[in-house]
Amino acid sequence: MRFFSLFIWTGIFILSGSILSKDLSGIYKESVVQDFETEIFGEDNVKAKLGPDFSPEVRISTVFRTPERESEKSLYVELSAEKNQSFQILFKKPWSSQEFVKEFKFHVYANDGGGSLFILVRDSSLDQKKILLTHFNFSGWKVLTLDITRKVRQDDLVTHKNSELVFLGFLYEAPFERKRGTREVFVIDDILAKTRPKYLLFPGEKALVK
Repeated sequence: MRFFSLFIWTGIFILSGSILSKDLSGIYKESVVQDFETEIFGEDNVKAKLGPDFSPEVRISTVFRTPERESEKSLYVELSAEKNQSFQILFKKPWSSQEFVKEFKFHVYANDGGGSLFILVRDSSLDQKKILLTHFNFSGWKVLTLDITRKVRQDDLVTHKNSELVFLGFLYEAPFERKRGTREVFVIDDILAKTRPKYLLFPGEKALVK
């Protein structure tokens, strides 16, 4: 009996291992979340506690462009030490998907300003969540990949009702203090998402990928 039980558990382990080790790369597709080519961004996209006199400069730039992709425009953000505060940059038309979102990819420029950038999303629990993207402790362009698999809830809580993951915008958190007379600049260019259907059944198998 012990041998039989061991055989059953071994079989389950092998089957589970074969499912977990399966190459799922081919089922994902990459799509553009925001490329900043057509939409206008400015002070109307900024939400901050302090008044407009302390608001950052937020605009579309044709000068700063990622070298990784064919790009004509990007989102340019600049703030001085005298305007050191945290703020949100919100999309007027938030991006949403009913598919499973594995990760986001960002093309970001910074001048080692010391602030931190988070993304703001709303998951299937309808809660708004902030997820750290990066600390601006670097200079130049970077391609940042953010895996959100374990950071948000994407399952359908109501039967036959597809839930959405909504990308609302960004949260910038200022450093505790900034040297007088300095300025922080960061630029966000093409944002991409890697997605797949939520429920997949492999041909000839009973391996459901949620």
